[in-house]
Amino acid sequence: MLNFIKRRRRELLIVLMISAGCLYWFSWHWKPFTQNAFVFADTRPVSPPVEGFITEIHVKNNQFVRKGDPLFTVFREPYRLNRAVLENEVRAKQAEHRALQAEIRSQEAEIRRCQAELANNRYLADRARKMYGAEAVSQAYAEERLRAGEASAAKVEAVRQQTEALKYRCSQTEAQIAALQHRLELSRVLLELTVVRALADGWVTNLTLTPGGCYKPGDVLCGFIAAGSWHVQANFKESELSEIAEGMSARIWLRQYPGRLYHGVVESTGWGAERRKMSRETGLTSVRKENEWFLLPQRFPVQIRILNPEQGPPLHHGASAYVEIDTPSRPIRQFFWEIFLWH
Repeated sequence: MLNFIKRRRRELLIVLMISAGCLYWFSWHWKPFTQNAFVFADTRPVSPPVEGFITEIHVKNNQFVRKGDPLFTVFREPYRLNRAVLENEVRAKQAEHRALQAEIRSQEAEIRRCQAELANNRYLADRARKMYGAEAVSQAYAEERLRAGEASAAKVEAVRQQTEALKYRCSQTEAQIAALQHRLELSRVLLELTVVRALADGWVTNLTLTPGGCYKPGDVLCGFIAAGSWHVQANFKESELSEIAEGMSARIWLRQYPGRLYHGVVESTGWGAERRKMSRETGLTSVRKENEWFLLPQRFPVQIRILNPEQGPPLHHGASAYVEIDTPSRPIRQFFWEIFLWH
């Protein structure tokens, strides 16, 4: 036996190395595994909701803040003055509205007086008509009383129309007051938005601005990384993707913290990956030259939520990760599949 081993030492060493390599490959591919992964969190650009120049900066770069903490202050005085102007306009319109209501009450009283006068003139006109029939008064007097009654009726109608016009003006003033109150509420909101606050717990990052710069909504002042919701994007080969489904558990290792294990759960798998491109010069489809020796499989993103991000050192957005999904990946099938499809 020893003589056989001595004679076949080289062959046995080659077989041993091939066996060790296969065992190593199968140990890493028994379950879907990838080194092409990174940590990410909910991120958002921080932009001023109102226009103006920055007067105060309340945070430092990479500082952790709580939800509602002030980050920056935009020059507040124009917004405060605009709110004061609108408050005065509201008070002026409300005074105009009260004046119109008083005028309406006066006109309604005038209507009642004219109606009483109309009733009296109609009574006198009726008496004059009867007395004229009895030849107790002249025809001119009877006609005079009749015209007085008609004039009173016309006056009642005129005062009533004036009252209606005042009511329409009053309704118009009420609508103007409502519009001014909405503008006043908007000015209050804009005044509050001059203090840019954190919308969640997290870290302020990439902060390089200084007071004095003038910015408008949409201008990015810095970045913000929200705390509490951490994920990993793991890019798996398409040959392993068919075995991965939502809800599967995952194990995560970070290069940043060697030896520390994180647990996660698969939330979704990417539906597609970009491969088709268009030439900018001709508008035709651009076909990239593939590796002539190996046809590499496409990778698709799998989103995994980290279940215990608070256990251990703080996580960093963009950190490299290793991910293993807790499901058999059929490594033998993949091994021979990749061998036969290399060319």
